[in-house]
Amino acid sequence: MLSLRWKLALALLLVVVISVGLTAFLINRSTTSEFASYVEQGKQYYVELAGEGLCWFYEEQGSWSNVQSLFDGLATFGRDRLILADSTGVIVADTAGEWIGDTTSSVGLIRPASVINVDGEDVGELYLLTTQTRHLMGFAGDRQGPGAFLFPNRPGFLEDRVAFPFEEDFLNRTNTALIVAGIAGAIAAIVLGLFLTRQLTRPIQVLKNGAARIARGDLSHRVQVRSGDEFDELAESFNSMAASLDASEQARQRLLADIAHELRTPLSVIEGTVDAMLDGVYKPDAENLGSIREETAALTRLVEDLRDLTLAESGQLKLQVEPTDLTDLVKRTVARAEVMAKEKDISITTDIALGIPKIEVDNRRIYQIMAILLDNALKHTPSGGVITVTVARDDGKAGYPTEGNVLVTVADNGEGIPSEHLPHVFERLYRIDDSRSRERGGAGLGLAIAKQMVELHGGKIWVESEVGKGSRFCFSLPITSP
Repeated sequence: MLSLRWKLALALLLVVVISVGLTAFLINRSTTSEFASYVEQGKQYYVELAGEGLCWFYEEQGSWSNVQSLFDGLATFGRDRLILADSTGVIVADTAGEWIGDTTSSVGLIRPASVINVDGEDVGELYLLTTQTRHLMGFAGDRQGPGAFLFPNRPGFLEDRVAFPFEEDFLNRTNTALIVAGIAGAIAAIVLGLFLTRQLTRPIQVLKNGAARIARGDLSHRVQVRSGDEFDELAESFNSMAASLDASEQARQRLLADIAHELRTPLSVIEGTVDAMLDGVYKPDAENLGSIREETAALTRLVEDLRDLTLAESGQLKLQVEPTDLTDLVKRTVARAEVMAKEKDISITTDIALGIPKIEVDNRRIYQIMAILLDNALKHTPSGGVITVTVARDDGKAGYPTEGNVLVTVADNGEGIPSEHLPHVFERLYRIDDSRSRERGGAGLGLAIAKQMVELHGGKIWVESEVGKGSRFCFSLPITSP
């Protein structure tokens, strides 16, 4: 199969050959025709001059006596013959000196001819006989000047005429020059075409090689194209795609490593506890079995979180939407979190505005979002701290496009989040401090799940934080019912 480079080159070569060949052919035909016209015009002028001279000669001599002496010194076009007959048809002069004394009918000269007219009297006929043919050209004139130049009335006169040697030489030189010029033009066009073809196909080749390297797993490869046209944009898109694939691959590797770590910890605890029981080190009592149960529950939560996140990201998570009293749902979530808050000496306060309407949501998923945000706040709030939950009709003053929505805020006065980490807190398995996060529990999936759940409801979630002062996690949900 021919490559694109060769296809372009062959197409260009075909265009060059056809265009140059057709141009040369048309120029050759035009040149030949114009040259023939030029020669005939020259002969016309020659006959005109000869006719004027013969008129003058007859006027001075009064007859055609000794007119042959004038013809003997008369130059003609190549081997053309100029023949003069008197008014009776007897040939009185012949540049070839062959037919003098013969009649025009006996040698086959056929009218019309150019009539020599002096003072209104026809005194002779002038014939121009071309080589190897008897096509005639005549001149009609009087002493006052030339008349009409007459051509034989037969199609193909110019095409049938035999060319003279100097004409053939001129045409041959002209045709040779055309052929040489055509070949030179074709070679120049081919060289330029191949160069341009290479310039066109080089970016494609670079992109092809880059795609091959990406396919082999070299996701760090980037292509360099500087063509100043759409190929630059294509190269930028290619590099952007490669960067996205590279980032996705690195995220996938981190995800697998984090999942492996999260699975390894509870499995190690379960395996160690069971081995100790089998070896008689631990007794199979409620305490040790309870430890196994806790680790099994942690594994179950991890698997469920991964399943929910995967379904939400792929758009396959189905919501069971129904009118929901958000105020009641928030109160129930806060009541559940207060049990753990008391154990850590943390207080939870609520500020719920009056008149919050029911909204069309999946109440189980909204409960899950609130639980995630409250659990996250409890992990990062020190003993004696305060968590504040606010529910209000959004008035658009928060700086986010949430006007007409219900705005829910979970704020804590914990250590806060450094600004460089804020854009990443909703990424799956992202941890600001790996060691501290693992000590506090959790796989780093909660906020990623909350983000997906909010967006599935057509809402928006964000975080505001200042180091040393705490964090505010906010999400808004559209009001779909009055």
